[in-house]
Amino acid sequence: MDEKAIMDALVQMKRTGNLLNELWDLTQQLGQALDRSDQVSIQMLIAMREEPLGKLLAADQALRDQLEALPNREDAAALAAMLNGGPPADTAQRPQVMLCEQVGSNHRRLKQVRELDRVLNQRLGRENSAYQ
Repeated sequence: MDEKAIMDALVQMKRTGNLLNELWDLTQQLGQALDRSDQVSIQMLIAMREEPLGKLLAADQALRDQLEALPNREDAAALAAMLNGGPPADTAQRPQVMLCEQVGSNHRRLKQVRELDRVLNQRLGRENSAYQ
């Protein structure tokens, strides 16, 4: 598999990881603002979460575009499998291993963000929560 394609995907996944960490931090701050009943901070933090969410969508689209642009369908399928949480196609290639580790890390952080978001959304929206 083309090492450049793996490295490009790794860069996007690291960017995604940083954005997920930023989203996690903002979501935690939102929870703290809810605990304090600080309406101004709540509104501000909700608005601030839009930026990393938009960038996450852009990073996801960049990965999809990268997969589409790969000329070899087998390489595209192998990369897609790794991006979906599968094992490295070749464990001897460190970039593939690093990519799979980053994908796993991003998945764990996303799960944490989703769970905290669900709890906070239920606290904010009560019976109108998006998670009801």
